Formats: sequence, structure tokens, C-alpha cells
Amino acid sequence: MAAESCEINGYHIPKNATLLVNVWAIARDPEVWEKPLEFRPNSDSIRAGRRICAGMSLGLRMVHLLTATLVHAFNWELPEGQVAEKLNMDEAYGLTLQRAAPLMVHPRPRLSPQVFGK
Repeated sequence: MAAESCEINGYHIPKNATLLVNVWAIARDPEVWEKPLEFRPNSDSIRAGRRICAGMSLGLRMVHLLTATLVHAFNWELPEGQVAEKLNMDEAYGLTLQRAAPLMVHPRPRLSPQVFGK
């Protein structure tokens, strides 16, 4: 989001405008890249699109597994004095969509310690 009005390459960007980067077009710009549609494993464009990191799928699966494990192993409670119905669910825009007020919760073990090999 633009913090203030400015001009970039002759384009006026108003304050608070949301800007998106078109990585696909940048990686295929013939004015910047020699033979942009030719597969070259050592090029920077290998890091996005169909040719992205081979381990990304594993990484995403690990995030899902970790999240599922945390949800399964703990009961999640709001701090004393807070009620779910009164939580601030407003959104804040940045590089990713997030909550304006961070959610604070307390994990309480739900399973017996023997489940975890202790």
C-alpha cells in the first residue's frame, strides 16, 4: 500500500493505493531477459511459476501437519476476560491479509504426556 502519493515511470500512484507485482510478466519481459521463454535452469525466473522450488509442496504439507498437530494436541483458550463474540475481526492489509488486532490465545495440553513419549 502506497504510504504517500508519488510518480513511478510516469505513472501517478495515489496515497493508500494497493500495488501488486506481476512476477509472471517481469520474468518474461524480452526487454529485460534474453530468450525469456526458453528454459534455463540457472536463471532467476526458475524461482517462480511452474518451475518453482521442488520442495515447496513438502514444505506446505509440513505446515498443514504442524497446524493439525497443534489443533489436536491442545485446547486453545482466550485470555481471561475475553469472549469470542467480542473479538476484533477487522482486517489489516499488508503483504498478506492479516488481522488488525493479533489473536492472543493460551494453549492448554489436551492429551496425556505419555502420548508424546515422556
